[in-house]
Amino acid sequence: MFHSKIIVLFLFFHLFNSCESKGFDFSSAQLLIASNGDKESSEAADYFHHHLMKRNVSNNGLWIERSDVQRKPASGTIIYFEVVPDLGSDYEIINEERKLSLFAQDRSTLRWLSYLLMDKLGNEHPINVADLPPNYLDFKSGKVHFDMKYREPHLRPNLEVDYAGIILTHSIEKDWGLWGHHLERVFLEGVPEESHAEVHGKRTQDQFCFTSEQTFKAVCNFIIDGYGRGEEESKWFMINPNDNDLVCTCATCRTQGNADGNATGAIAYLLNKLAAEYPRHYFFTTAYKSSRKAPMKKLATNAGVFVSTIDLPKNPMLNKNQQKVIGFTRTVKEWKDKTDHVYVWDYISNFDDYITPAPVLQRVKKHINYFSEMGVDGIFFNGSGYDYAPFDDMKTYVISALMIDNTLDIHKLMENYYKKFYPVTGRLISSYLLEMEDVALQKNTASDVYVPFRSAIATYFDAKKFEDFYSKLIKSKPQLSGQEDVKIDQLLTALSFTQLQIIYDQGFLKSGVRNRANSNSLVMEQDLLSILAKYNNYAGLSKYKEENGSFETYLSEWKALIKADLKTNHFINLEATGLMSGEIYPDTRLLTDNLPGFTSDFNQGWFLAGEDIQIAGLTHLKAGKSERISIRFLINDKHRMAIPDRVEIFANEKKILICRGEDFTVGTTTALLDKKLIMPENATVKVRIYSNKVIKKSVIACDEIQLY
Repeated sequence: MFHSKIIVLFLFFHLFNSCESKGFDFSSAQLLIASNGDKESSEAADYFHHHLMKRNVSNNGLWIERSDVQRKPASGTIIYFEVVPDLGSDYEIINEERKLSLFAQDRSTLRWLSYLLMDKLGNEHPINVADLPPNYLDFKSGKVHFDMKYREPHLRPNLEVDYAGIILTHSIEKDWGLWGHHLERVFLEGVPEESHAEVHGKRTQDQFCFTSEQTFKAVCNFIIDGYGRGEEESKWFMINPNDNDLVCTCATCRTQGNADGNATGAIAYLLNKLAAEYPRHYFFTTAYKSSRKAPMKKLATNAGVFVSTIDLPKNPMLNKNQQKVIGFTRTVKEWKDKTDHVYVWDYISNFDDYITPAPVLQRVKKHINYFSEMGVDGIFFNGSGYDYAPFDDMKTYVISALMIDNTLDIHKLMENYYKKFYPVTGRLISSYLLEMEDVALQKNTASDVYVPFRSAIATYFDAKKFEDFYSKLIKSKPQLSGQEDVKIDQLLTALSFTQLQIIYDQGFLKSGVRNRANSNSLVMEQDLLSILAKYNNYAGLSKYKEENGSFETYLSEWKALIKADLKTNHFINLEATGLMSGEIYPDTRLLTDNLPGFTSDFNQGWFLAGEDIQIAGLTHLKAGKSERISIRFLINDKHRMAIPDRVEIFANEKKILICRGEDFTVGTTTALLDKKLIMPENATVKVRIYSNKVIKKSVIACDEIQLY
């Protein structure tokens, strides 16, 4: 009885293992590349054969033949390709003992499968796959639907057309004829009067009329001249209003549903008209500002929308009962009723700081699930675009994979990527980044779109851990060679910016030299400035943020700061309060940290307030001595930062000085208030700053209040 059970178990496991062994043998030394012989399938098989042969540089026993006659050697295996336009899935794999069959709706998907397969074969054969991103498919039998139909991580590596083809992503460089808020490009001879929006009865050059026949003709001419009717290749065209709140309310636009604040009626009219004229092309708009509300009419089958997530919280785990989440969900559902193609325009970069590491991958993974649940089937992840950002090569790879299969593990994807392309430093980099990602997920920390460095350091960015990582990366340099050495040098050049930001945030001693007692960094300010000055050696590494963020300007600001005459400030223990809101502002230290703000960046050292404020504190000045008060303000018209209406100084509750516009020394970017005053000994001081009354919603931007 006992022996019989053993025999039965033995036979079971033998049969089980025999079944398991009947899968395709990727180590087979004889490969026949075949197709069903039709043009598309044959070209897909030719492509795989050609590139596999190019990579089989050693000719070390691997036999590769291309034929559709289905010949094969006795011990060989077949890799079969077929394009099936009406396939019920995006791709299908049939894995048999002697044959691996790959089916897909189009050649681009078969090309993507080809490169993943080549990388997998590279684990078994001496073929050169060092340049290919790591394979993440098991190539088991199954029918697969992509999680997202439209997939674009807008990062620098994805702008390389060939690479976008390898990782199967879309790209504004290869897919779009018109992108973003650039409709003016279709008017080659200037925008005619009829195409200008009519706002409250007057034409404005700041917005378009989307029902104008002249606008339609201009778009048509642009399409025909540059891209044809789409017989050879379909293109995508984005029909967006200018990035403002103006809406055309002419008679025809009102007929389509336009009203103040809502332009989607006329935009939908133009989308459908273009879609009917060019059925092989695709026409999209964005649900954003005046085009956020869904139109009354349904869009054509080759038209759709990108819904902006600008107002959606950027925490990994969303609270679906939160008002902003409810509002976003409602917007998506409203558009789903009007079009079969609802994509989202999401964000994966901090546009105030491209350089400092930020955790976004866990948030991306969680949000893809949320988008999928609502029926969204495409994502444009807006990132640093044409500008270099640290780790953007890894992020491009990981995000592209997650949009295809969101069940993939971020840890494995990142670790495999760095293991392949960064053999010496990969473990260090992936460990640092994954820890940041996991902490952000655990704490549900937001990675917002616009984050000043001092906000990042208060939430997701750990300065001490970064300095330890940065130092270890420097120490690894002597061990590096080839492309890894070049990439790490570029990475260190960029990250020297973040190291300088840490120094700035932690402040200076009175002598102007940073107290580095608790620092792990191997380099000082001057060395970091020299490292960052190498930014010009690398393509794309020219700025640290979207707007006015050139490294050239940043370096010049630092050099001026180091040379600055830093006075001893006798104004201490400050607290800033909004006179209207009663809010206590958390960044009061910026007013007496002895660090002038950077005039090129209002996030760098400037205290910001959108209301009248009072700054209360103490002074240890000697009684009766003539002293000075110095206050500097930033002027930035675009962001409504202007000279205050007035400034009042109180000592022991007594007003001792009032200053108005004529008391300021006004420059191009700053206004300085510098006045003599007599201050009582050890006085309680209050400084009241009243915002500019001419500019609507003006902002107070002040970097230092000095009593000396």
